[in-house]
Amino acid sequence: MAGSLMKAVVCDQYEPLEQLCVRDTRVPQLDEQSVRIQTRYASLNGPDLLMPLGLYQVKPELPFVLGLEAMGIVAECGASVTDLRPGDRVMAYVGQGCFAEQIVAPRHTLARVPAGMDDPGAAGFILVYSTAYHALVDCGQVQAGDKVLISGASGGIGIAAIQIAKAKGATVIAMAGTPEKMEACRAEGADVVLDSNVEDLTHAIRDVAGRQGVNVVLDIVGGEFTEQALRAIAPNGRHLITGYASGNVPLIKGNLVLLKRAQVIGVSYRQLLASTPAAAARNLEELCRMFEAGHLRPRTCAVYPLDRIGQALIHVRERRVVGKVAIAITPDAGS
Repeated sequence: MAGSLMKAVVCDQYEPLEQLCVRDTRVPQLDEQSVRIQTRYASLNGPDLLMPLGLYQVKPELPFVLGLEAMGIVAECGASVTDLRPGDRVMAYVGQGCFAEQIVAPRHTLARVPAGMDDPGAAGFILVYSTAYHALVDCGQVQAGDKVLISGASGGIGIAAIQIAKAKGATVIAMAGTPEKMEACRAEGADVVLDSNVEDLTHAIRDVAGRQGVNVVLDIVGGEFTEQALRAIAPNGRHLITGYASGNVPLIKGNLVLLKRAQVIGVSYRQLLASTPAAAARNLEELCRMFEAGHLRPRTCAVYPLDRIGQALIHVRERRVVGKVAIAITPDAGS
């Protein structure tokens, strides 16, 4: 492959999303512990909006190929990879480099696509489902009968969390900001759906959860939601922070944490994969089993061709997404 070129979304400098385009770049080199993938679909995630602007907490060295995760067909395996073969259908969370015709992914970052999962769904499966599972199961210790509050519930992590929490026997209170998004949460199995635009969110949560409040909060949005949800958390509740989709990082009041004897826990799948890859792999294996059992249903609301990457990112930025947005990389992928 030395000297070969491929099409990719390359960030040569930090620039607005509207200026991103596809160009030729060299194919990545394969090492002995990695796998070369012929990419079929990639999936958009929040960091893909921030990385081109230089605003994400991880700043790859310029130039870099954008894209956190994708799926495709194994083209070649490194010498140390013995459990995969060319032709295998795989999905990968690499952290960058996925909006490209070829990906080289370390073996521990990928998995076989479960039977019955479609290509766009597989492209967007690992990050959102692994984040939701790590949050609810590893950190939140969700049990049957728990009341789980999910903010930003119509997005990728939110829908994954609804499905996982219901599979664990929890009662799910989902929050979303438009009638369409609220209906999507109901369709995914949420027991109660609240309008996130209500003036007194704490009262609205207590009104449906009861005086004790909710046992677990999955906080995807941040901003004003964080304090209002903490006020409605049950004693010994777990408040799980996965990000700040609102764009506003909240200041958490220690007195609320103290009075509720609550735990506030930061959740990062990226850091779990880097620090404890075996645990990340076990979680992904369980998620694949849950999919095969019918508990999980990846939801893709739109598919864009690679040469419309700017429009796809703007679609996500404008918060019009229910579930995930996929990018068709190969010419026949979107057909």
